[in-house]
Amino acid sequence: MGHKWDEWRDYVTLQERMNRLFEDTARRHDHLNEEREAELERADWTPASDIYETATEFVIAIDLPGIERAALEVSIDENRLTVRGERTPEEAGTRRANGGRGRPFGRFLSRFGPLPPTVDQKNIAADYKDGVLSLRLPKRAEQKAARVKISVQ
Repeated sequence: MGHKWDEWRDYVTLQERMNRLFEDTARRHDHLNEEREAELERADWTPASDIYETATEFVIAIDLPGIERAALEVSIDENRLTVRGERTPEEAGTRRANGGRGRPFGRFLSRFGPLPPTVDQKNIAADYKDGVLSLRLPKRAEQKAARVKISVQ
């Protein structure tokens, strides 16, 4: 009979630990949501994006059809890459023929980061072609450690 009590006590202890974990996660999540909401308050929409990695770089592709190149702002601040801009209602084509809504318009914001430490931030390049903003984040050349023999005394 004592065996079942030990199992129950272990279960209760595990349950208490899980509850604390969920509460801690929820607190962190609430903090992150507050930060996101502060950013999203300044943005009317967020464009679709894709991120992939090659042997030499990270690439971020952001779909921004119908947006003028001059309306785009790309910056790095506190190890985060931010893309801002605006699409006017005219650029968005606010109504479709079937009465549905067209592309979103107004201010947009996309944030990426924190950037991996392997990114060479000074050599990030941006290219805007056919409605897609491509950001190329090159990786730093790896520094291979030289083999050093250490003599044992």
